[in-house]
Amino acid sequence: MFKLSITSFFLSLAYGVLALAVSCTDHDVPAGNLPESKCKDVNGGDRLYPCEFSIEKITFLGADGAAAGTVTGSNQVLALPRSIAKADNYTGNEEGKIGVATFDVKITLKRIASPSFPVNEGYLIGYTHNTSGGKILHTSTGGGTYGERDKFGPPVALNMAIGENMDVTYEMFFPYRMEKAGSAVVPVTVFASSSFFVDNDVTTLKLPRTTVPYNYVGSVTEAFYEKLIVTLKN
Repeated sequence: MFKLSITSFFLSLAYGVLALAVSCTDHDVPAGNLPESKCKDVNGGDRLYPCEFSIEKITFLGADGAAAGTVTGSNQVLALPRSIAKADNYTGNEEGKIGVATFDVKITLKRIASPSFPVNEGYLIGYTHNTSGGKILHTSTGGGTYGERDKFGPPVALNMAIGENMDVTYEMFFPYRMEKAGSAVVPVTVFASSSFFVDNDVTTLKLPRTTVPYNYVGSVTEAFYEKLIVTLKN
């Protein structure tokens, strides 16, 4: 009877140590995650959870799927030829006229970490023209908990292995006005900049969104490119 009690004691102790170890490593970066998944919040501190994705590039596609231009990071400048737009509701060059050019935008994502929390409906892909970029706030404007952003569409599944790439493609509109520039009349886009975001629909809500730096949208996303200056040219 005494031997059984001693055995039970050590088994209980072993289970207790194991449970403590699991609880302490619950949100450590798993060994299979890539080093870059230990990402930063928008203020440069270590993010509470690793980032699941990196955006490898964003390619804007014109008519027939032809590449009109590509960016590979934040704060880049790109001029899209209006002449090869997928669609354009004004094709003239008269000063003062307005139009909307349409391009497909292909976002190439790389999975760099396992999810900190399994998604509910899926991953949210969205954008903003707010010039604050990654430092836009969580407000009730523009989609409730999604903040000052627009979703490209419904949540999507991103079932890639770590290290694997996947493209997601959406349609994007660029309203413009034809304006005089020297001797030419050129299209001038309405929006000063565009930023793109990828959210895990559960992780984004698990982070402490009412405190700095997680009150900024860029700190709760799995990846983003911010403040791209995407303009049009003839």
